[in-house]
Amino acid sequence: MPRRIIRFLYSSFVLIATVLTLSGCGAEAKLASGVKLYEVGEYSRAVDKFRKMDFDNRYYRGQSSFYLAMSYYNIGQAARATAYFTRAIRYGFPDPVAQFYLGQSLRMREEYEEAIVAYEAYLEHDVGNRAALNGLQSCKMAMQKPVKTRYVVEENRDLRSRESDYSPAFAGDDFTTIYFSSMRGGDKKKNVNQITGQGSSVIYSSIQDGEGGWENPVPLIGTIDPSQDDGAAAFSGDGKEMYFTRCSFPEEGPAGASIMVRRKAGGRWGEPEALVLGPDSLVFAHPALTPDGNTLFFVSDMPGGFGGKDIWKVTRSSGGEWGIPENLGVKINTPADEMFPTVRNDGRLYFSSDGLVGYGGLDLFEAVYEEGNDEWEIRNLGLPLNSPGHDFGIAFRGDREIGMLSSSRGSYRGTDQIFDFELPAIEALLQGEVVDESGEGIESAFVRVVGNNGTNLTTTSSSRGTFTFLLEPEATYIIMVSADGFFNGKINFSTMGLEESDEFNREVVLKTVD
Repeated sequence: MPRRIIRFLYSSFVLIATVLTLSGCGAEAKLASGVKLYEVGEYSRAVDKFRKMDFDNRYYRGQSSFYLAMSYYNIGQAARATAYFTRAIRYGFPDPVAQFYLGQSLRMREEYEEAIVAYEAYLEHDVGNRAALNGLQSCKMAMQKPVKTRYVVEENRDLRSRESDYSPAFAGDDFTTIYFSSMRGGDKKKNVNQITGQGSSVIYSSIQDGEGGWENPVPLIGTIDPSQDDGAAAFSGDGKEMYFTRCSFPEEGPAGASIMVRRKAGGRWGEPEALVLGPDSLVFAHPALTPDGNTLFFVSDMPGGFGGKDIWKVTRSSGGEWGIPENLGVKINTPADEMFPTVRNDGRLYFSSDGLVGYGGLDLFEAVYEEGNDEWEIRNLGLPLNSPGHDFGIAFRGDREIGMLSSSRGSYRGTDQIFDFELPAIEALLQGEVVDESGEGIESAFVRVVGNNGTNLTTTSSSRGTFTFLLEPEATYIIMVSADGFFNGKINFSTMGLEESDEFNREVVLKTVD
């Protein structure tokens, strides 16, 4: 699950502080040892710790079950999270937030009726919570069997590894090289990431081969070192600046997440430099640049947000200095998490959220800023770009409706993989025939098609009088035909409302000149 790249600081209850300050070497100290790992974001180690705990007391069983469930939830293992949230509630875990996360986990498993029960139980304690209400609406929407869009999504097997691969990105308008983050290559005995239990996150690059596939990825930034994660790269429009997220895990404990920048000069990348946006104890991650390079979107848990991780932006002055961060507001941000912003070459913003109405965990959304209304218009990208799992980190190939995204769909372990997506063009294949009044085909007839979309095509009929045109949707056409010894003829043809590619047969009858 993507949020493992940044430290999840969960501070909902006073109980944490209470447990950690209790003295003694009994149950309190045992529980506190696991809570400490969880609280600093070492979810993989927390799982190992809590799984070994065995308490006779229902209170401690509830506590350990909840933190084990949250640890599983944060590494994307919804099935195991569901089991332990249910167990925590059965043992009387006192905070209703367990019901909310149970609902989230059940929704990712497509168990919508059970998720609705959990959300409603949580809303009894936090009436009007936006994330819970959206979760409830998401379940009801999914149960109505929503119609899928025409996008086609397929796993990219050239870039696949056994561990998580995520956040694909292109540099400017160069679509022959893909950059992505991966946790592959870790030595399970030495280089295990303390958050995920996978390898460290490293940024890789891969060059497209002559057959449209991708060559073996090679590391670009980062080392297979459990003390550091690098990921979620973004590039300026000219490809000369590269921004990415770096998380450090020194021996004294995690140091938060920061945004790094590299600049290219003379064809070579310089050393990474930290971009200071606030205190280093906070999270600053997932950078995304507008095409002009003057606005940087990023993710943070800094004060002034709406809860969880929010998306913020900062503007660069003419002197090159970054200004004061500004939250994108309530239309985008929720009490849950909004993460992984990306910006298309026309300025449209894309991001992922598990707090807006969606189809699973993190869903992909498009946001367009309406200057006249001074607000964002938000659109869920729908199925199958979204799934019951986590979907995030989308990258388009310029203006084309084709690109890559990362998703945990279909993974019991919660690992992310890179998927290709494409919106197939809708085409109308017009197969016509020019005939005389007796039905015989007319050879070498001149055929012109003119459309209200600017189409102006010509051809001549075959020996059997046939002709073919490949036409675009959402247009009206006139097909005009002329031939020696015949009066001119024409027919009208429309592709308005065409929802998928299709073939059409039309006949044009010409009368002989007496």
